[in-house]
Amino acid sequence: MLRSPRANLVESDEGFSVEVLGRTGILYKERDHVMFVDSEVLARSGIAVCKSTIQRWREPHQQEAVDEAKRAQILDNIRRTIVEFWGSEVEVME
Repeated sequence: MLRSPRANLVESDEGFSVEVLGRTGILYKERDHVMFVDSEVLARSGIAVCKSTIQRWREPHQQEAVDEAKRAQILDNIRRTIVEFWGSEVEVME
């Protein structure tokens, strides 16, 4: 289940949240892990997400690896949140 405690922030009961930071950037959180993902709000109803920026967690978890399977899971969580909650399209850029 998704809920929005404030504008631009959506939290999932699966333990992650997606916050759109203005026109560029997404703050992705998964329990106590935080990551910045490069993105851009598109002129039409949608957001472009840069998959290659899903690389590392912020301190203190920056040493934990983000492998391809984890990257795909994070991208899927972001995509589902944007599509299901905001009804916007997601364009994935490498």
